[in-house]
Amino acid sequence: MPVLLTIVNDKTDQAHIEQLEKIYTDAQPERLAQLPNVNSAKSFVDTILQSQEHSFYCGLFNDRLIAAAVITQQSNTWQISHLCVRSITRRRGVGSRLLTLVIEAAKANNMATQVATNALMTQDHIILQRMGYTLSEAGDHYLLDIR
Repeated sequence: MPVLLTIVNDKTDQAHIEQLEKIYTDAQPERLAQLPNVNSAKSFVDTILQSQEHSFYCGLFNDRLIAAAVITQQSNTWQISHLCVRSITRRRGVGSRLLTLVIEAAKANNMATQVATNALMTQDHIILQRMGYTLSEAGDHYLLDIR
């Protein structure tokens, strides 16, 4: 499945916003519950798009968003969170492919990537470990230093 990377960080493309809402409608409620006043996929997407700190890095297939992750850029690290794949495209490697594309984009920007452990599901830990992420000594995040 040829998945391409696209970034959504504003509300100008209504089709992308609707597709993001569909992606996060399929998410476990625990993935969205970390943000205050978020009680639906729509409010989650709105909250992220209104933030200057966050962007959606999305997997694009046939001109449709099928997966997304929230990227928070810190000084020399991209913090990855809220990875979600549409339920109809799960188990096809889309999540791993999206993470690979994000890693490549981070590398192109000379940034490291990390994933906080506080909201990860069991399957997330497995994917991250398979991709070469290692748990920090404190156990609070996974890190893949790409420099």
